[in-house]
Amino acid sequence: MRKFDLLKKVTCTAILAVLTMACLIPGEKASAASSVIMQTKLSTNSATVNWSKVTGAKEYYLGLGETKDEADTAAMEHRVVEGADKINHTFTDLKPGMNYYLTLRYRFTGEDGEAEARAGGAMIKTIPDKVTGVTQAKWYTFKKKVYITWEAQTAGYYKYVFMNKSGKKIKSGEAFTNSYDRTIDNDKCYSFKVKAVAIINGKTYEGAWSDRIYLFAQPMIKSYNYGNDFDLKIEGGKLKLNWDKVKYANGGYRIYVSKSRDKGYVQVARAGKNKSGAVVKKFKGSSYKKNGTYYVYVQGIRKSGGRTGTSGIGYVWSYKKGTVRRTYYHGKY
Repeated sequence: MRKFDLLKKVTCTAILAVLTMACLIPGEKASAASSVIMQTKLSTNSATVNWSKVTGAKEYYLGLGETKDEADTAAMEHRVVEGADKINHTFTDLKPGMNYYLTLRYRFTGEDGEAEARAGGAMIKTIPDKVTGVTQAKWYTFKKKVYITWEAQTAGYYKYVFMNKSGKKIKSGEAFTNSYDRTIDNDKCYSFKVKAVAIINGKTYEGAWSDRIYLFAQPMIKSYNYGNDFDLKIEGGKLKLNWDKVKYANGGYRIYVSKSRDKGYVQVARAGKNKSGAVVKKFKGSSYKKNGTYYVYVQGIRKSGGRTGTSGIGYVWSYKKGTVRRTYYHGKY
């Protein structure tokens, strides 16, 4: 036999061995059956799906999730079970304007007895609704930038309007994530609104505009010595601080304290709109310790049209054994 033919024979044999071993690896029972899944009804909080009957199916298991893994897990855990003669199901209590992953599994009798397999998957959607949770996440004074977030509706995209305080449009456009940022003037107040848009089965659905929120600078702890020192201290077991007033904070100020930079903040005091300082006696029922560690920020409050907005959390001030530094907040909004 020639060397080339021998090499060819050995290679083919090796490939065949690998394929044979792959077939012998234990796992989920194979099934050639598949199902066509279609969404037939939708609303802001529900969705109905139909699927083609799978030959030999004794039961169907449906899983729904905001990710494919969530849907697969829900189906394998049999959270939704339908009989062999049922080929539709309505999911309720869903979020508006969302993409959901659907996994369909079924039980059948195989060569070795009862078995289970995946029959298919699909993407289903709900109709957008009014966007909620619109928040000024942070206003960075030194960067002159504002960041806005809102509750996600993943079925499509968003339309937004960035305005001045009076509601006159400065810029409008489309966003493809549930956030927006823009360069601003620290001495001005702005406003913002957003709505969700989705195209489902060729039809465009638009939710209502969100409530309009106002955007304004976060109150800054007073600084001196070229910005290296801050008017925040602990004396006699009390926290004492002063801040620069913000003219748009017509609802006054709230003072928050935590033992951790990015979580655990509690409101410890309030101050009126004409105030620029506070003396806080307690944190979670205890006096302040001069050798302790605390994180502090002041939030401005604005009231308009029966709604209350805040200046968010861009900066926090750390107090560590008498030393105060300004830092960024990296937690959730």
